Amino acid sequence: MKNITRYRVGIIGCGRIASILEDDPLRQKPCTHAGAFHLHPETEMVSASDINKERLTSFGKRWGVKRLYKDFNEMLKNEKLDIVSIAAWTEYHRDMVIAAAESGVRGIYCEKPIAVNIKQANEMVDVCKKKGVKLIVGHERRWDPHYRKARELIDKGVIGEVRTIVGNALSNSPPELPVDKYGGGPMFHDGTHLTDLLRFFAGDAEWVSGYDERSSEDYIEKTALGLIRFKNGVNAVVEGGGVRKYFSFELDIQGSEGRILIGNGVNELYLTKPSHRFSGFQELERVEFPSPEMEINPFLGGIEDLIGCMNNGHESISSGEDGKAALEIIMAIYESAKLGGKRVFLPLN
Repeated sequence: MKNITRYRVGIIGCGRIASILEDDPLRQKPCTHAGAFHLHPETEMVSASDINKERLTSFGKRWGVKRLYKDFNEMLKNEKLDIVSIAAWTEYHRDMVIAAAESGVRGIYCEKPIAVNIKQANEMVDVCKKKGVKLIVGHERRWDPHYRKARELIDKGVIGEVRTIVGNALSNSPPELPVDKYGGGPMFHDGTHLTDLLRFFAGDAEWVSGYDERSSEDYIEKTALGLIRFKNGVNAVVEGGGVRKYFSFELDIQGSEGRILIGNGVNELYLTKPSHRFSGFQELERVEFPSPEMEINPFLGGIEDLIGCMNNGHESISSGEDGKAALEIIMAIYESAKLGGKRVFLPLN
């Protein structure tokens, strides 16, 4: 029987996305960092860190982790870790990623968004490259089988050439929080998945025109909208927030010969067919969305990707560079909004 390598994992931040969301009976499991590392046959959680003693103790009991630290630097110093999983507030990502990379770990799974600004993201990516550490960012939909199937359909030309993408990450109004600490509002925290998926489906962006609503430039936005032009000619429109009484996440990908509608709870494919209503016209007709060949949990997929990168030296499909590029589009939306919607070209200076 082949011996399985067990990579030593340390968790920084023991809150919702690290562990607590596993208590949600409706979510597909695993749905947290700890839930995924616990189930993966090649990883073992050996230590954890959180500034909240009660939360840290609860985490240790739940997952059988005995080596617990209030200071993540002490954990990095005392434990010989292979992988560090960072599930703390975004404002701390930069310091934690750099400290982990300099401690000698081989891989880092960092929660999204990658950082609160581009300067920090650049520093994180640069240090990991210098130290030979594989950094991936937790935009977990990149590992979701349905999103991967949607990209496969696009790559095969099933809906023709992609022309337009409309994306929404809609939610209620956030509290008034300072930008310098939190980075941004709904477009930042949930919209990062939108901007990341736009790149997943359409490649690199060329310019952005943005609009947002906020009480002042010192506080995060209640809602933000962006018009994004991609280098390959695709146009995209995205909205984050929108002050809704519901949560909705969806992308409408319109091609020259079809359409894909994909998001939370929806996977739909429409193809061009002769109209049943107008002679001589073509219209879109819904057909069956093909089932993915492989069903893999997105959180487990991220760990599998990270381990593959550590062992084989390639880059993740959700690398630090990808995380930085998703953040850059959001920051360009904010910058354009300050300029009254003026086009902001990428990369940002």
